[in-house]
Amino acid sequence: MTKKTMQAGNLRMTTLASLLDREFPPREVLVSPWLRSGESVLLWAPTGVGKTMLVNTLALAVAGGGKVAGWGADKPRKVLLVDGEMHIEDLKDRMVLLGDAVEGIDMEAARGNLVILSRQDQGPDTKFPNLADEAGQEAIMERIRKMGVKLVILDNFSTLAEVADENEAAAMNPILAFLMRLKQAGVACILVHHSGKSGESYRGSSKLATTFEVIIGLKRLEGHEVDHGAAFEVEWTKYRGKPNAATRNAEMRLESGEGGVQWNVKPTSHSEMMLLVEAVQSGRYRTQAEMATALGLSGSMVTRLKQKAINQGHITSKEWGAGLAGAYSTGEDIDPDF
Repeated sequence: MTKKTMQAGNLRMTTLASLLDREFPPREVLVSPWLRSGESVLLWAPTGVGKTMLVNTLALAVAGGGKVAGWGADKPRKVLLVDGEMHIEDLKDRMVLLGDAVEGIDMEAARGNLVILSRQDQGPDTKFPNLADEAGQEAIMERIRKMGVKLVILDNFSTLAEVADENEAAAMNPILAFLMRLKQAGVACILVHHSGKSGESYRGSSKLATTFEVIIGLKRLEGHEVDHGAAFEVEWTKYRGKPNAATRNAEMRLESGEGGVQWNVKPTSHSEMMLLVEAVQSGRYRTQAEMATALGLSGSMVTRLKQKAINQGHITSKEWGAGLAGAYSTGEDIDPDF
């Protein structure tokens, strides 16, 4: 069959033969393992939990080729941060603070690669881009093209897009169209949004979720004192990649330490339980003691999580015993406990 690509006006079409024979360059991983070029992320949270602190840290990490919370950028890349509400001086103070929180950052690279478009940095008569209209979208796209931006961070939906009613599905159409334009241009995007009143999901129409490869919710941690107003549980609401330790629910806190601030990450009990179940099912371990050492858990914690997993129906006692590697390799009966 002959390769053939057809044009209908400005629309590109391709035959199956051409598609199957086409060689695609590998997509760049901007934030390993969960964000590649041309992909989009919705990050939502209640007010005051620290979502801007997190996305500003990610902006620095990508711009400076650093690592944070187990997520890394392998090299510095151009980042556009569009901020709709923060005072520019406060933004400066946060960037100074958060530079210490990024492991291995090339700060000189970050200084040149991170470009900030802030509403509060404009003159009183300057019209700031509205992402809900074509002119506002084009103003952002023009800057993306000129600077060679690989990642754009939009913080946040409510201050950057003027829509009549966030709960109406039709109101999401202009925003979704803009996100698709970014995908077509091969530009990654993180859109920051507020949660609804319950704090259990993002605000507005469910139609907003359709285009995202990843949806991350930041949930409030009650009763926790924090140094810099950033403490939350990270919940992976949607993730199309293969789950691993870096994409499991976890508690995150921005805390002061030696040499500056740092993000401290602790798996939630549910996340640890599921990690343990997966370890048993992998067949790599002969005993719970071996598994505990490999996962960095105490023996008593493994026992507690095992019972919890069984009680909740994630695995049976028989499956637990069979999951030990010796049972697979020799067929012998193995005591699953210590």
